[in-house]
Amino acid sequence: MQDMNSSKHAGHGLLPRPLRLEPRWGRLDLGGGLRIEYPPGAPPPVVELARRFQARFGRLLGTATEDAATLRLGTTTAAGTHPALGDDESYRLRITTTGAELDAATPWGAAHGLERCLQLLDGDGEGTFLTALLLEDAPRLPWRGVLLDLARHFLDLPTLLRTLDGLAAAGINVLHLHLNDDQGFRFESRRCPRLHELSGSGGYLRVEEVAELVAAATARGIRIVPELDVPGHAGAILHAHPELAAGPAPATLPRAFGPSRYALDPSLDATWGLLEAVLDDLVELFPDTYVHLGGDEVHPDVYAFEDARRRAWMAAAGLSDAAAVQAWFTRGVVAMLAQRNRRAVGWDEVLHPAMPAAMTVQAWRGAATLEAALAAGHDALYSAGWYLDLNYPARLHYRFDPAAPTAELAAAEATLATEPQLADVGDGILALQAAAAATARSVTAVAGRGALLGGEACLWSELVTQELLDARLYGRLAAVAERLWSDPVAADEASFERRLPGWLTHLERVTDCRPLTGDPAMLWRLGVEPYERLAVETLLEALEPVRWYKRLLGVGGLASRREGRPPQRPYDADTPLHRPVDLLPPDSPALWQLRTALFAVAADPEDVSAQVTLRDFAGRWRMLPVQLAALEQRSRHFAALADRIEQLADLADLLDELVDAVIAGETPGMALRQRFGELVRIATEAVAETELAALRPIGDWLESRS
Repeated sequence: MQDMNSSKHAGHGLLPRPLRLEPRWGRLDLGGGLRIEYPPGAPPPVVELARRFQARFGRLLGTATEDAATLRLGTTTAAGTHPALGDDESYRLRITTTGAELDAATPWGAAHGLERCLQLLDGDGEGTFLTALLLEDAPRLPWRGVLLDLARHFLDLPTLLRTLDGLAAAGINVLHLHLNDDQGFRFESRRCPRLHELSGSGGYLRVEEVAELVAAATARGIRIVPELDVPGHAGAILHAHPELAAGPAPATLPRAFGPSRYALDPSLDATWGLLEAVLDDLVELFPDTYVHLGGDEVHPDVYAFEDARRRAWMAAAGLSDAAAVQAWFTRGVVAMLAQRNRRAVGWDEVLHPAMPAAMTVQAWRGAATLEAALAAGHDALYSAGWYLDLNYPARLHYRFDPAAPTAELAAAEATLATEPQLADVGDGILALQAAAAATARSVTAVAGRGALLGGEACLWSELVTQELLDARLYGRLAAVAERLWSDPVAADEASFERRLPGWLTHLERVTDCRPLTGDPAMLWRLGVEPYERLAVETLLEALEPVRWYKRLLGVGGLASRREGRPPQRPYDADTPLHRPVDLLPPDSPALWQLRTALFAVAADPEDVSAQVTLRDFAGRWRMLPVQLAALEQRSRHFAALADRIEQLADLADLLDELVDAVIAGETPGMALRQRFGELVRIATEAVAETELAALRPIGDWLESRS
């Protein structure tokens, strides 16, 4: 296989890494544009696919002329009306000096091949071209998904439509929509309109919007799996129907985050009547075979019934405890879905000896529940290492192979607790994994092992809005996408990190997603004047948000959690997300450039380009106290970052001295290392929920020079 990182034809660096690529001699010039042709009598999905990509290539290359190069598109079999689990997504792309041919078994495979063509576009002084090659590719796992949470902060139709293009570029084929939680109910229910009318505050998807979304997803080969989260996380449902509560019902639509005691009462016929109606709505709106029913974080006290009526109901149903009550409820929903020709997916808390094997289990707490689900005969999905809302860098997500042996996957999960950025919350990380192990012990293996279908990255939206989505999603989703698509033998973290910046740039060029530049209005809302913008960007690119649940829980909340007390959380659904920390991506792209330049000048002290890059960083950091003084005076948000601004100015001096030493052929001395260590000590404490991330590449470089 050709090395994706050294080949000219790789363009921006193919991501996910393809199965097989053979470079050929020459190139296909695109000076006249590119014309996509399809065979006579091609099915409508192929025709629509060709037209859509013709427009996309046209925006990049101009309208195709008579001299346009030709890409001939062919599919060998017809697909169903909508993409389905297990569809053939393979394709074969051949580019020569005279034209290109793309063959695929289904329109969904052809769509992947056309996305690759967009990535392969290249240019030089002589024009735009595609390098000659043979590319044969197919995904490793059939379920490659991402969960987006519409309940905590609503994502409207235009946001979801642009996101579909980003997902398609990454080879993601499942969009899992979390449509209800305590804070909101996010789709129009024609049979139970009180749900969206009373609990859709902030927005919900109307019937016609769902239809448009499903059609757009289908055109891209993306399945949409809806989630109705029951029986817990039911605050929004109970706000509309308080008579269905197993315990307390909210007087107003809940705004607080975190697990609650709002749950549906399974002993009431009215509960099942509502579920029948809402599931009828869901299966009419979403054609996919799978429906996610949630099942997570139900507080055990809610179903520890003490009143006579429900104790008698439990006895009649043969239910001994709260866990049995929840399992009984879940089995009932699974049966209702089966009556509607749908299959159920649930979070790993649904694991129970009495759970039917037809339930697909999504392991979010650890490798233990993934293995327990498979051993108990359930098909399963992996998500435990891929919670994007925890602000882990992409390299941590990349280390998880869902198909690895259980011990290997568990070991990778355990290393999270030893990461320097996570050491202070290692006990919380291990506690979640221990809870997964406890659940796993409650089920036993059966003769017929389940299948690993794939996995999903999960982006819960407590701290994500429409404006912040792109910066939070794509840099880490790319890591998950590659682990789900590509051959694990070829997995290479360093190669992935080299290809990622180019892929993010590609995404901004060919879609409306903005993972690098973000929403320009956000700085304006923070009161940043145009002449301050570059200085503010310099500051923000040196910072990253704190990791794990540190933001959601706060310092006091972390302490309360360790002591077994309910945490007082600093955020709820009405907290504005317009502080500097909200603009920070979990991985700063600028610091990738800093790291590359540091190691380049170490390898070659005469590398002028690397020297200029490092001097530029130092110069811009040094000027920040002066350039941002006025902004600190008029903005409490930037005043809170005053320590970070001064620390960066100090780091600028150290960086210049390091470069001087390397150019002079000297090893950085003990005095300089001690000064750096002191700055690390001072800057370790979070400031306005930020970390001084610029310290990390410099520290790694110093360690390599020891």
